[in-house]
Amino acid sequence: MKRLFPLLMVVAACGPGVYTRAEVVYAEPADHMYVVPPDRVIVVTREVLVQRGYVVYRVENSGPNRIVWARRGNDEVVRIFVTPERERVLVRSIREVHDRGKHRGWVRRDRAEDVVADIDVRLRAH
Repeated sequence: MKRLFPLLMVVAACGPGVYTRAEVVYAEPADHMYVVPPDRVIVVTREVLVQRGYVVYRVENSGPNRIVWARRGNDEVVRIFVTPERERVLVRSIREVHDRGKHRGWVRRDRAEDVVADIDVRLRAH
């Protein structure tokens, strides 16, 4: 039963029609790791998202973590998760799209690798 519980939690957190829960994303390995202040990562993330045509509509504080929510049109949402750990900052991402077909809800597509790659270039340049 102990082995089955995490699997059930993941399945329940990724059900059709709902956003993927943050706990599921935090359980995945980080996309990148930086030795910069978390505020710098947030500023760069917002700039990159706006450059790519997204509208940043929420920066959520979840304990020490921050989640940047951005939307492009009505059918695509990107979330960037910024997690401070001692003197490092971990960055994770997720891209979700609105499925108007059978599921009629938000469906996780993949990581937002293109966005994170641009963030990586900007943070490593400074």
